[in-house]
Amino acid sequence: MIRILHTADLHLDASFPGLGSRAARRQVDFLETFERILTAAIKNEVHLLLIAGDLFDHPRPGAVALGKVQAGLKRLADRGIVTVLLPGTHDNLVGSSSVYRQAGFPGAILLDQPVQEAPVEVSLAGRQVYLYGFAYRNFASENALAGMRRRSEEGIHIGLLHGSKEGSPEWAHRKKDLPFSLQTLKSWDLDYVALGHYHGFEILQDDGRTYGCYPGSPEGKRFGENGPRYCALVTVAPRSATIGQLTVNQRFLEEKDLDLTGCGEMAEAVRLIGALGNSNLLLRLTLTGTVEVPLDLSALEARCEGDFFHLELRDHTRLFDSDFVRRIEKEETVRGVFVRRTRELMDRAEGEQREILEEAFREVLARFRAFGEEVS
Repeated sequence: MIRILHTADLHLDASFPGLGSRAARRQVDFLETFERILTAAIKNEVHLLLIAGDLFDHPRPGAVALGKVQAGLKRLADRGIVTVLLPGTHDNLVGSSSVYRQAGFPGAILLDQPVQEAPVEVSLAGRQVYLYGFAYRNFASENALAGMRRRSEEGIHIGLLHGSKEGSPEWAHRKKDLPFSLQTLKSWDLDYVALGHYHGFEILQDDGRTYGCYPGSPEGKRFGENGPRYCALVTVAPRSATIGQLTVNQRFLEEKDLDLTGCGEMAEAVRLIGALGNSNLLLRLTLTGTVEVPLDLSALEARCEGDFFHLELRDHTRLFDSDFVRRIEKEETVRGVFVRRTRELMDRAEGEQREILEEAFREVLARFRAFGEEVS
């Protein structure tokens, strides 16, 4: 029996253009999460740290991210913990300038061959452990999945695969995504397969036996990767794997709706949004309900963003039945004509076209409001 800490999809050195001035701090968050994973490996006295692809967000990470990884892996090696690295789709080694061709990783085993000719053998905790995995290259890895089958009965057999489970809508099944099925894993008959590529936690099992796991991204990279993020703590014995979740993320991403029905002034909207505030929260907030005044999203975000690490507002409120709209609709003014004509168009529109009209309607009404009630 051996203990493994399994992670994937860390995406170190990713850029975050949508975060503005917080982008550099978010890059630091990802490096700090990597450090927490290393600490978890030491604390739980694991024998192996498996990184199943996309350790980096691209093949040529900067010196800071690379240096942190090299120092961290040496820290594990000094304590007798073996790291196994598998290149992914983002940090592939296709080009000659790939980090995996240009840099060294102290104490780590790099699975860098395009096919699995023979498993890599290592002795851990008095057991022979056999490691299976390959770094995808077009054409050279054409039939590489077939090479992942168990070679012998002795020892413990562990696979690493950065691939796409068939039937999931999360990723397109391009050749380099290495589509596979649960039946594929079963046919390999490995004791555990450490998966990467999907960013959500998922255990693949059948008839009481666990075949593999996606630990998901340990730090949310984009909205949809919400809430707690994990790595997998795995105990592996011959044809047996027991998996636990370790929460490791620095900050949390969330997507919520907030009903502003009856909200009459910006100050009230600021108060309601601020009540959700958390300095460790990246929040995408959809504003709903019928409001009496048009919302100025830019001004609202500026008033509220200090309560969050990052705040993104989406305006899905309805102004069509508000007192403000009913009043100006009757005017013989430019804005009265605009309201009446836009209502007619929206009554006939459907789907995406209606959404576009509603967004334009809200934006123009906000400008009417900003320039004062006497505009005509």
